[in-house]
Amino acid sequence: MALHNKVTLASTPVLLALMWQLRNEPLAVCTCGSMLAGLATWCLVPAAENTFKRVGLSGKDMSKPAYPVLAESMGVVAATIYLIATFLFIPVQFRSWWPAQDPHSPHNPRVFSFDRLGEYLSALLSLQSMVFLGFADDVFDLRWRFKLLLPTIASIPVLIVYYVGYGVTHVVVPVFMRPLLGTHIVDLGTLYYVYIGLMAVFCTNAINILAGINGVEVGQSIVIALSIIAKDIANVNSGNAESEYNHLFTLYLLLPFVGVSSALYYWNVYPARVFVGDTYCYFAGMTFAVCGILGHFSKTLLLLFLPQVFNFVYSAPQIFGLVPCPRHRLPKMAVDNPLPRRLVSRLRQEADPDQRSDSSSEGSSANPALDDSAAGTLSGVHQAISTAMTSFSKGKSRRTKRPASGRRSRSASAPSAHSSAYMVASRTTLEGAKPLGLAIVGLYELLGIVDIERDDHGNMISVNNLTLLNLVLVLRGRLTESQLNNCILLIQILNSLLAFFIRYRLSHLFYF
Repeated sequence: MALHNKVTLASTPVLLALMWQLRNEPLAVCTCGSMLAGLATWCLVPAAENTFKRVGLSGKDMSKPAYPVLAESMGVVAATIYLIATFLFIPVQFRSWWPAQDPHSPHNPRVFSFDRLGEYLSALLSLQSMVFLGFADDVFDLRWRFKLLLPTIASIPVLIVYYVGYGVTHVVVPVFMRPLLGTHIVDLGTLYYVYIGLMAVFCTNAINILAGINGVEVGQSIVIALSIIAKDIANVNSGNAESEYNHLFTLYLLLPFVGVSSALYYWNVYPARVFVGDTYCYFAGMTFAVCGILGHFSKTLLLLFLPQVFNFVYSAPQIFGLVPCPRHRLPKMAVDNPLPRRLVSRLRQEADPDQRSDSSSEGSSANPALDDSAAGTLSGVHQAISTAMTSFSKGKSRRTKRPASGRRSRSASAPSAHSSAYMVASRTTLEGAKPLGLAIVGLYELLGIVDIERDDHGNMISVNNLTLLNLVLVLRGRLTESQLNNCILLIQILNSLLAFFIRYRLSHLFYF
């Protein structure tokens, strides 16, 4: 019997007993139920793997040398278990309103909280709709215009409940803008609903854009969810009943999400055994959007999404067609040349600092044969590159001699195929790029956040694909897929700390 099955069989009775003992504490029941949902996902994902492959839901892992075929759209398994867990939690959440409960309960059994039930059900309806639409995208490969429309449709239940239950559309004006507007509160009216609707569209697509390597979609979602949970736990006992309910509402939705996502991450992290698909990306994004809208912390949520915001802005030239955009912009393997292209260029410049492209072209046109000095320079370049390649290969061989751990056996490919795979930034041609796109790429070059290839005349001919994954590889050089995923997760963690610092330490500079 596999490890995950043994752990699940041993843990399930304990968690069920705890749920019964703590049945009067909804948050404790939700925590135990989230663990059960995680264990169920941990077992059902590998059990459903072959079934998904048999019906054609599979694809090649292009980041591995052997191109292993993995089951796709496994996010639908995690999302289904999440929905089951949240449905089962409905009677527990409203158990205090049952007539047979403690007579000293603060809730009057004759006045049931239909508004809170409506919020919770609308959140689940939006999530269920987004899971269905995400799975349809995995199966039918929908176009981008539909990917922008579908989250808008799925968010309608939440927007309607927000309108009926709250209708709060005013915002507090920052201090530095109050003299200009002459007030400290502005009512946005319909524009506020447009804003929260667009936030649902952004959250669902932002995670989908920042994807392409093992574990990055689920990993960033777990970090964001844990950050929100930490915020809610720190503020749940604020003394304000409405604020306490909002924090508990968010916890009831995010605790099961972390449970199923953690189990899915085990099977999706490098070396991945399954792909999560667009279903999970839409499911995760809509979960955050629903919590931000109904939990009333949309500004804090956007702070937690700063890496995704940067990735969207950085990718905008390709997304809007200003720069050619290939179908897949994920980083590519580098198995042919162990040296980064930038290092080779630097070695050439160090070997011949006075060499210029114009003088070289003039010299070659005047005399095609190499003279003694040119031959000596070329020999020096080759010697420098060969020395660097030898030292790099020795260091690489020392790193790959480590024995494979037990977790690597989860992959269908041989461990040797994974140990030699390094990632470099993928590239796209600039042929056919719009003038505005070339101008933006030139601005990126001034900021040092792109790697541009030029011809002998200085014209731009190619650039790295404009994603955060490729940017990390441009700045850091070649990395393994696992190292690249860890870099993205570290960026997400540091951003969460920055977001909380801005929210709780600097907000008084703008609002008071």
